Amino acid sequence: MSRPALLRLAAAGLAVLALAACGKKPGYVEPPQGRAADRFPGTYPNPALDPQPLPQPQRQAPAPTQTAPTQSQPTTP
Repeated sequence: MSRPALLRLAAAGLAVLALAACGKKPGYVEPPQGRAADRFPGTYPNPALDPQPLPQPQRQAPAPTQTAPTQSQPTTP
């Protein structure tokens, strides 16, 4: 890239950054006009609107296991 093209690109970048920083940003935002019940600003996510978790099924205690009698294996002579 040639030096004049690099300087043009840098100047364009500085111009874009300068324009992006323009503007007065308010410290406080007034709520919109409308119903008196409107809340502004609201928190997100709203825990009051979160779905409740499904109830977990109750686990039953496992039945006691009984060991079966073992048979002895015949041995080979």
